[in-house]
Amino acid sequence: MHAAVSTYENHRMKKAILYISLLLSIAACTENKNNLSSETGKTTVEARQSLSLTDLKGRFKYTDLDSFQVDTMDWETRPGFYQELDSSTFKLIWQDGKRNFIGQGYDRDYYYSWQTRNPELIEFVVLTQDESSYCDLLQYCIYDKNGKAIDNFILAASCGDGGWVYQSSGKFITEDTYEEVSVETESEIVASGNIKEIIEGDSIVTRFIIGKDGKVTKKEISKARIREEI
Repeated sequence: MHAAVSTYENHRMKKAILYISLLLSIAACTENKNNLSSETGKTTVEARQSLSLTDLKGRFKYTDLDSFQVDTMDWETRPGFYQELDSSTFKLIWQDGKRNFIGQGYDRDYYYSWQTRNPELIEFVVLTQDESSYCDLLQYCIYDKNGKAIDNFILAASCGDGGWVYQSSGKFITEDTYEEVSVETESEIVASGNIKEIIEGDSIVTRFIIGKDGKVTKKEISKARIREEI
């Protein structure tokens, strides 16, 4: 009887030791996994922090363009033609925090053209699809040599919603002066004799001057009224 009890107690003790060993092993594995995950996350963050704007140069489709007009691709066919900004490079480029990275649907940003206009600055053009405003925008972005954002302005746009249309394009007329021609119209369907539609709007010529410090000043050169009956 004593031998049976002793054997039973030994068996229970071995099970307890085995159970404790398993718990210790699981805890050790979990700790190692957490440490590995922490190190991996730390490495990823450090890698993102070490990425500079000049590292992005090879991602742009074009180099040193002097005239700009939004391409004729639609939002379905454009992906794959240009490289896209991801969440980390989005924050690196759009530093003011006014825009949030979405990364899905039609709201996208593409590397368009790397510009070497001024070697003392970092400059490039980003193509932005903005679903909320129904616009495609070519935006000229200017940074200091340390990658800090200085200024930006719109080079060209293609927008439309219902009867509203906005189109602009332009070119550098000097090294530091960009001239943009924009046309904004609203159309109205009418039923008056032979007239079916009236289109009204404005055509505006604007110049953007980039200073030596990278700051941009804007000046309206001319404005003309548009009216067309169809």
